[in-house]
Amino acid sequence: MSRVDFYILCDGNSVDRFACIIATKAWSDGNRVHIHTQSEEHATQFDDLLWSYDDISFVPHEIFDVDINHETPVTIGYGKHFPQVSQVMINLGSDIPDFTSHFNRIVEIVGSNESNKQLGRQRYRQYMKADHEIHDHKIENLTKID
Repeated sequence: MSRVDFYILCDGNSVDRFACIIATKAWSDGNRVHIHTQSEEHATQFDDLLWSYDDISFVPHEIFDVDINHETPVTIGYGKHFPQVSQVMINLGSDIPDFTSHFNRIVEIVGSNESNKQLGRQRYRQYMKADHEIHDHKIENLTKID
C-alpha cells in the first residue's frame, strides 16, 4: 500500500500555498508529482499560484492533458485522469480519487476550518480501512516541513 502523509495546518495557513511548498520539495527530491484538484477552475488557479508563490524558485509544471506526452515533472489535474509515471500525489480534492493506488506516496493537507477537518477525518478513516501506511504532521509554520 501507499504511504499517506496528512499535514494538519494551523489557523491562517493556506492549503494551496502549503501544497506549493510540498510539490517543490517533492520535485527537488527527484520525484514526479501530480497535484489532484477539485475542478478545472481550481487546477487553473493552482497553476497560476505555482508560478507566483515564491519569487526565487521555479517548479516546472503544467496542467495535465491525457493526450500529450508529459515530460514535465509536476502536473496539475482534476477528474479521473492522471499521469502514469508520477510517484507523489497531492490531493486537493474533497474525496479520495480512485487512482491513488498508482502512487507511492499520497499527501493530504487538512485546513484549519471545521469542514476541512471533517473531510480530513473521513479520508483518514478511508485510508486506514484500506491498510495504507499513515503518518500525520502538525504544521505550525509554512516554512517548516517534517
